[in-house]
Amino acid sequence: MREISISGGLKFMIDAMATAGFPEDDAQQIADVIMDSELRGHADHGFFFFQSVLRWPKAIGMNVTPDVNVVDESLVSIKVDGDNGCGVIGFNLATNRAIEKAAETGMSAGVVSNAQNVIALAPFVQRAADNGFIALASSGFRFPVMPPFGGLEGAFGTNPMAFAAPAGEYPPFLLDMSTSGMAGAKVMEARDRGETLPRGLLEDLDGNSVTNPAQFKIGETLLLPMAGVKGYGLAMMVDVLSTVLTGTDWGHFIWILDPVMFMERAAFKERMDDEIRRIKSVKRKPGVDEIAYAGERGQRRMAKYVGLGRVPVADASWSALEQVADTTGVVLPV
Repeated sequence: MREISISGGLKFMIDAMATAGFPEDDAQQIADVIMDSELRGHADHGFFFFQSVLRWPKAIGMNVTPDVNVVDESLVSIKVDGDNGCGVIGFNLATNRAIEKAAETGMSAGVVSNAQNVIALAPFVQRAADNGFIALASSGFRFPVMPPFGGLEGAFGTNPMAFAAPAGEYPPFLLDMSTSGMAGAKVMEARDRGETLPRGLLEDLDGNSVTNPAQFKIGETLLLPMAGVKGYGLAMMVDVLSTVLTGTDWGHFIWILDPVMFMERAAFKERMDDEIRRIKSVKRKPGVDEIAYAGERGQRRMAKYVGLGRVPVADASWSALEQVADTTGVVLPV
């Protein structure tokens, strides 16, 4: 396990993206989301995932210099066209404007059409929660990765969703999850670690269970919905919000609610603290040191390493960065 400075990791990613033609500001936004995942302890969408970002322009035709713009908006809504660029750029714009609108009206929503991968939803809903708002976000993409329940053909991507709510003395509640049983990047990380997957996560096109992550290939294997029919229902819900509502095959959605629409902000945060204390105080199973709630450990880890100014890098992630360095010629961070 190595450690590098956060600033050095960000600079490495920005310099590497420059070799692929990404403008500096866009590269900074993308690097921030990658670093956010790494700091939370989610390497599969952190440094390990970064090598995929550099492949997107050629692999899936992503526009590295998108002209992202607002195509429609009202007092409570905003629609952004991502110009086939990385979804991070358009979703940052939609999220920031939706937060501004919710501060004025109490509630707002934003969508991004014609935009590709947002990498991770956590930093977007976290931003809303840090400003005192409740937020729900989703990202839908119609890749042949996940079948409907009982199907032998992919109809969805991993269709992630995230939800956040602010608290008082505790970090915000923050749930960020794929609606598939396992995110595709986690499968690839397991492959590089030489691990075996549990049954029930991956199948071939005949419905046979696949436990070797090296066999995962879009169009030849299928990631199954989490919790069977329930995950399938959530995946389709994400599709409604993110692709049907945006009118594109890859789109993103965020909804912002100000708790003051229903009670004073301080009262809401106090009730959130009470809820968290109630959950964390339940009797624990033998060997369980702590009952954690969604997002707690990731935010605690992030705060620790931001304070230190550095971040640990797992071996698989370091190997991924070495590959990026070899490909781009950019010097690895110390």
